[in-house]
Amino acid sequence: MKHWLWVLFIVVLCVSCLVGATAINPLQMSPVERNILLDLRVPRVLFSAVIGAMLGLSGSVYQLTLKNPLADSFTTGAASSAALGAILAIALGAPSALVPVFALATGIAGLTLVYRLSITAGFINPVTMILAGIVMNIVASAVISFSKYYFEESISSIVFWLMGGFFIVGWGRLTVCSVVFLLIYLFFRQRALQLNLLALDEYSAQTMGVDVHRLRSLAFVAATLLVGIAVSYTGIIGFVGLIVPHIARSLFGSDMRRNLLYSSLLGALLLVSADTVARVIIPGGAELPVGIITALLGGIFFLYLLQTRRERFWHG
Repeated sequence: MKHWLWVLFIVVLCVSCLVGATAINPLQMSPVERNILLDLRVPRVLFSAVIGAMLGLSGSVYQLTLKNPLADSFTTGAASSAALGAILAIALGAPSALVPVFALATGIAGLTLVYRLSITAGFINPVTMILAGIVMNIVASAVISFSKYYFEESISSIVFWLMGGFFIVGWGRLTVCSVVFLLIYLFFRQRALQLNLLALDEYSAQTMGVDVHRLRSLAFVAATLLVGIAVSYTGIIGFVGLIVPHIARSLFGSDMRRNLLYSSLLGALLLVSADTVARVIIPGGAELPVGIITALLGGIFFLYLLQTRRERFWHG
């Protein structure tokens, strides 16, 4: 199964590079098609894979550390909080290099607030966390709506950005996201055994030598960094971090030594596939924002989970 998943991922990458408004035959390319492939398609496909891996990894960490199978960057309010910072930076005309900084700062602030509100008698209440995340989404949406109303000169870019997609892609952005993902993945991978202990109650984890508060805080910051960077470059792309960890646990188990890798891989596979569909679904070369595709797929899949596996979300 593992080998077939890697083969499928490589095949999807190759196919995605060749299809689009201009279909490319790799055995017979014109100079223009070669430029399209190397300068546009390849960086975009790789970029979508890295962003998908970032969202999948962050969702896996959120669900484990928060002990909530419904937790991801969207339901916890981290994505909307990060989006709020990025949109304010765009509306205020801040340099593009500062947009991820704004997104990270507001993303961490929003998730910290949700986390503190969800603590009851020293334990995380999953229902309270989801409710707090909904409130955070509402507040962030209100401020974003005000920004769209007040900063009329930026409204088109803000609305387009909120749909989520790969509108501006370059090797520089790909390099930044790849380095951030790799460093944070290695950070989590080195602490996989400690993360496994977080699935126990906090007292048991502490008696086994885990500094629960410190590890959870570091995990929050690292996962929110992934979300903040992804959101600042692509807008809000929902459901990847919510659905992918469930699939990874169902196929490969809950051990974080495997789940971290396969949540990242499945996130990359899902987002590359969704972006490919977004590029070809509308005739004539028009492009559908990939956030619409992931929301549709995620909504359908989540309804399926609710119908068939209501009581078995976490253990699969």
